[in-house]
Amino acid sequence: MAETFESTKPRGRPRSEQSREAILIAALKILVRDGYQKLTIEGVAREAGTGKSTIYRWWDGRSDLAIDAFFSAVDETLDLQDTGSAEADFRAQILGMANQLRGPTGRAFAAMLAGGRDSPAVASAVRKRWLDPRRDWARRRIAWAAKAGQLHEGVEPRAALALLYSPLYSPLLFGNDIPAQKDLAACVDLAAQAIFRR
Repeated sequence: MAETFESTKPRGRPRSEQSREAILIAALKILVRDGYQKLTIEGVAREAGTGKSTIYRWWDGRSDLAIDAFFSAVDETLDLQDTGSAEADFRAQILGMANQLRGPTGRAFAAMLAGGRDSPAVASAVRKRWLDPRRDWARRRIAWAAKAGQLHEGVEPRAALALLYSPLYSPLLFGNDIPAQKDLAACVDLAAQAIFRR
């Protein structure tokens, strides 16, 4: 009886890290330039100078590719402060996120937010990997500030968070760039006057 051995050799050509990187760069470029709606496997293959089959060796489809392209370009590290001053901590976090999302990365993020309307996978990835960790921190931090007496009397924490973060996220939702650091800092200062005791 002849023995049969399963091949340990991977199917297809070996995966090239250079090719993978070129595909991610091409996908990010299309996300920034054209948005998620116009991101296609064919367009990425053309932009990267590769075949569609090469892309499908790495990713199941355009939502998986878009997610990897965006998160390969953005630092997911949470640089969250705990200085004892909620006002200072929110200012540092908001201005820090603005630095991460200013320019092409912000346009890619806006494309991902828009893509999430049509793709549950994109919406879930953006929510779980970007929005939820930052939102959870903000909710805990504002609750702590309320207990510590750092909020003006009558300030509703959810309304305070909306006021603090809308200058950061609203422009992206409407296809605009995040305001310049000076302008965003002025918005945070104005919100902080209404929210925090000094």
